[in-house]
Parts: sequence; structure tokens; C-alpha cells
Amino acid sequence: MRSLGIKPRDLVLIIALLLLSGGLFLYFTYVTFAGESSYAYVFYGSNSQPIVTVDFDSAKAKIIYEQEVPETYNMSYPFVEEGTNEAGHAVIWVTLLGDYEIDDIRQELVVEFDLDQKSIQIVQEESPLNICSRQGISTNVPLICLPNRIRVEFVASDDTDIDYLS
Repeated sequence: MRSLGIKPRDLVLIIALLLLSGGLFLYFTYVTFAGESSYAYVFYGSNSQPIVTVDFDSAKAKIIYEQEVPETYNMSYPFVEEGTNEAGHAVIWVTLLGDYEIDDIRQELVVEFDLDQKSIQIVQEESPLNICSRQGISTNVPLICLPNRIRVEFVASDDTDIDYLS
């Protein structure tokens, strides 16, 4: 019977793949999403245009379009609220209607934009295991909430390719 031990060349290949994966992770975490962002865009569904834009520098949010909401709901989504959080920072809360349903009722999702820290966090949502809100606070890395089909992305002020605020 042959032994099932790892051969030296297999070990070298495994280590090389781990180093490559770790390097790519570090690159995307610290280089690609590095820098300070001026805008955040909230996308809903598969649309390539954001549903809401938030300008951190001017402390303003703009609703680009409204979600299609069943007639049984007596509100329009998204809606924007301004205020301060527990830390005393100026914040904007954007409330959207997610796609995740509990007892045939679509659930609300609230994204908090901390204008002082230029950070975002999903503070309220319903999804399996609350995956979306467990992502925590982000200052440059996009937040993605697949059960509710919501994503939030940052854009630096020097990125002139995208102009959703005009």
C-alpha cells in the first residue's frame, strides 16, 4: 500500500497559492480601496444607476429614483433622515425596502452614513443570520447585502468617470 503523504512539490504549490491569495486580499483591501471618499452610492437590484447618492463633503443625500413598492405599503422608498448618532456625529440614514420577505412582507433596510467619519454601516435589516448588518463599519470597502439586493459603494472626489450628483 502506498502512503498518502504530501509530496514536496505539492507543499510548494499549496504555499504559493496561499501567498498569492493573501497578497490579492491585502492588495484589494489596502490599495484598491485606500484613500478618502467623498461620495457614497446606494444601488438597489441590478440597476447600474444608484438609487441614492450621499455627498460627504456637503453633507447632502439625493434620491435619484424611487423603488417600486406594492400598493399595500403606504410609504415611498427610499427616504432620507438626518440627525446625530450616539457618538454625536452628523449622520444621514437612508431607509430602503429590501427584497427579503418574512411572512410575505418585504423588510426595511437602514444604512447609516457617518458624515464626520466618512463611513457607512447597515444598522437595521432582516436577513438570514443578519449577514448584512454584521459587516460592520466601512470607510472605503463596499457593503453588499445580497438577500435584500442592496449595495453601497464609495467614490473618491477625484474620480471623474461617474457623476450621479448632477
